[in-house]
Amino acid sequence: MQRFDRVLTRVENILAASALGLATIIAIVAVVLRYGFGIFLFWSEEAIIYLIIYSTFLGAVITLRHNEHVNVDIFGAFLAGRGKRAFAVLGAAITVVYLVCVGAFAWLLLFEPFSTATITPSLKLPLWVVEAAVPIGFTLMLLRALEILVRTARGTEAFAEGHRSILEVEAEAAGVDRRDVERTRAEPDDPPDRRRGDDEEDGR
Repeated sequence: MQRFDRVLTRVENILAASALGLATIIAIVAVVLRYGFGIFLFWSEEAIIYLIIYSTFLGAVITLRHNEHVNVDIFGAFLAGRGKRAFAVLGAAITVVYLVCVGAFAWLLLFEPFSTATITPSLKLPLWVVEAAVPIGFTLMLLRALEILVRTARGTEAFAEGHRSILEVEAEAAGVDRRDVERTRAEPDDPPDRRRGDDEEDGR
């Protein structure tokens, strides 16, 4: 399960970062060419919008991984032990059912005549290429939700809580030594000599 978590985490991070990074690069290049050289990339705005759509759904997968989606946890606050775990399993199971239903309809939408016959105005891409962001995102969320369900049912921690930061969880999933992360966090922002010099200047 830990290996599956690492592979899935890398796929999620690479896809989300690629979509958002490519959108940023296109935006910068388009602005420089337009205002610096008078060259207008007519397709840039459409490409950026579609990439942002992809990054939104891929970002939702990462948000689910860290349990940062909006949720109502008032009932779980009154439970403890097995009751709390059973409630968490129930919530994870409901999430899986929801993702299966929406994901299935999203995949079916790609085969509709409107999706296959319609093309985008500037990039001339089939509309299903853009709509694929929804089923891809929900499929990845389903895989993540299943992983969370299994971990919760086994009684292991499904999310980073309390003493563990998101940075530490990401490092563990990526195979980075956690001690390196802790060492980096422990390092001061400014060297002691620099801070001492600043204090002496303030005293003068």
